[in-house]
Amino acid sequence: MRLGQDIEKELGGLELARPEEIMAGNGSGLTLAVPPSPPSKEAPRRPAPLKLDHSRSPSSSPSEPPNRPLPRPPSKMDTSSRPTTSASDAPRKPAPTRPPPLRPQAPLGMNPPTRPGTAASQESDWKAPPRILGSTKRLSYGSISTRRPVKYGYGKFSNVELVPQPSDDPDDPLNWEMWRKELNFWSLLLMVAMTGVMKTIFVTVNAQLAERYQVAYTSVTALTGVPLILSAVSGFICLIASRICGKRPLYLASLLLVFIGAVWNTNVANSYAECMAARVFQGLGWGAFDVLVPGSIQDTFFEHERGVRLAVYSVVSIATTWGPPLLGGVASEGAAGFSLQFMILSAFFVLAVPAITLGAPETVFDRAYTLAQTPATGMSGVSKFKGSLPIAPRRFLSFETFNNYVVKLKPYSYRGDTDLATILQAPRALVAPTTALVFLVSLLPYGTLWGFSASFSLIFHPLPFIRSPTTIGMLMTGPWLLGSAAVAAFALLPWWQTRFNPRAHMAAIAGGSILAFIGILTFGLHLDACMTRPLEEEAEISIYALNYLGENVNFPAVGFVLGLLAAGVYVLDATVRPLIRASTMFTSSNLGVALRNTQDMSGSVAIWRAVLAGVFVMGTPNAVWTWDGLRALAIGLAIAQMVVGAVVGSVWWLWGEDIRRCDGRVMRLVDLESLKRNGSFFDTD
Repeated sequence: MRLGQDIEKELGGLELARPEEIMAGNGSGLTLAVPPSPPSKEAPRRPAPLKLDHSRSPSSSPSEPPNRPLPRPPSKMDTSSRPTTSASDAPRKPAPTRPPPLRPQAPLGMNPPTRPGTAASQESDWKAPPRILGSTKRLSYGSISTRRPVKYGYGKFSNVELVPQPSDDPDDPLNWEMWRKELNFWSLLLMVAMTGVMKTIFVTVNAQLAERYQVAYTSVTALTGVPLILSAVSGFICLIASRICGKRPLYLASLLLVFIGAVWNTNVANSYAECMAARVFQGLGWGAFDVLVPGSIQDTFFEHERGVRLAVYSVVSIATTWGPPLLGGVASEGAAGFSLQFMILSAFFVLAVPAITLGAPETVFDRAYTLAQTPATGMSGVSKFKGSLPIAPRRFLSFETFNNYVVKLKPYSYRGDTDLATILQAPRALVAPTTALVFLVSLLPYGTLWGFSASFSLIFHPLPFIRSPTTIGMLMTGPWLLGSAAVAAFALLPWWQTRFNPRAHMAAIAGGSILAFIGILTFGLHLDACMTRPLEEEAEISIYALNYLGENVNFPAVGFVLGLLAAGVYVLDATVRPLIRASTMFTSSNLGVALRNTQDMSGSVAIWRAVLAGVFVMGTPNAVWTWDGLRALAIGLAIAQMVVGAVVGSVWWLWGEDIRRCDGRVMRLVDLESLKRNGSFFDTD
């Protein structure tokens, strides 16, 4: 009994753990139901086993035989409060009523994965900090340090940073193989050349058409003026639709319209109404190739590749507009008349139809995600393409690559936004201040060149000249050569297209206005002087003398002064692209918006000029019907051009920055609603 009392006294001094605290592993492989409290750092790691204190019982002796009765065996109720002294006396573990709580993970330095934990590490007071699974704040440029890798060109352009930066998508037109880019470029250029030929196809035969159809000369000039105006309407529609459905469907539809009109014109020699209907089809098809082709070049080529292509496009467009009358007059003198020109032109559709169908894929590509990553956004690491991919490697044309290319061709493969803001982009660019001033400075010379060209047959076909279509066509040599030379001279200057120098561009406006002034005034005064007879010879010389007044006109000089007029027109035209570029780079929020607005404003200038050309083609013959009318018209237009050039140049020189700011307001490039704070500043930090 004394032994049991001593054991109970010893257990009474111990601090028992709470029932819910369960700990496994006491070092001996046994499981304690009620472990002692954790020892302190000074205390030993494990409490020593209990020993009986025999010194407290003087009557007991160490050598006394064990004749005492054994202590009462522990029951099931008090086994949880007694420690075990041996493996044979260990009680069975009761079934847990609930799973033990999870212990927080210790730091890696205290619990490395290469060794088991110790008592000091497992029983430490350290607690892991709570883990933040995600942030409720939106990402900002300042919260992300990663940037999109900059891509560079190939070969001699290996040190040139690509502008614009292509995406990582292999279907991006900027990542196309070079043969695909060139095929698209020359396919579109073929249709540009064919539409240019159709515009001036009747310049040398207007008088013959008036006699054949038995209509007034003004009605015949409507065969050129009406299609030009309709091309402006269709070009405006295409400029809007290209933001919604892309450019390829518009090219295919325009190709079909031009094909119908050209083939129909081969068999309308005896019907003015059918000829006008065929020309309407042609005019509706011209718009897409007048307005969208520069944008397709911009979509496909980088900035360091774009200058040469745009120069080639400009030269081809001008050369095929004013050069074909040289051959058209010769072809129209045969038995087939003007129909032979359309027969020859229709033969080129053998190349044009497959070229546009197979060689002009969709070039509109949404590159806003790529252009906005300056610096990178939070989506940089989430893109389905690798952010560090270089530009597409050069692959040569083979059967496999061409087969893969043809498989991806679809008539309709792009779908853009159809909201009101997208639809109103082109109309806003049409009325932007820079668009209006650029059009205004070249309004009179451009319209006069078209009006005089449409009046050649009226002036030189009847008495006293009686010039054939071939001779009339030779008058277009000056506009063809000097106009193409002026375009090439400015288009091939790299610094002219990439930098805006106010002094140089004001000098170009002044030089173009002076050339146009000389050309217009000299043309009118020279013809009026040659066709005015001296008063003393009025009774002796008949007005119908073939060797008198007609021989006084110097036709090579007439062609040359028209060439000066054309040179002035295209010198003024050379200021369009740099001025638009300066405006868009000033007002646009990023490069993608600037490229889009450049296409819209350049297309808007082409639209206004097409309307102007149609009006002057139909109106000028009524003004030059008499020699006095020609003289008055030439003097008035020449003086007006000098005044307009001086006013526009002064406005740009004094208020150029204000004009660019007005462009931003008109085109809604600055959204004032975004400046209104709807929440806390720290919500977007």
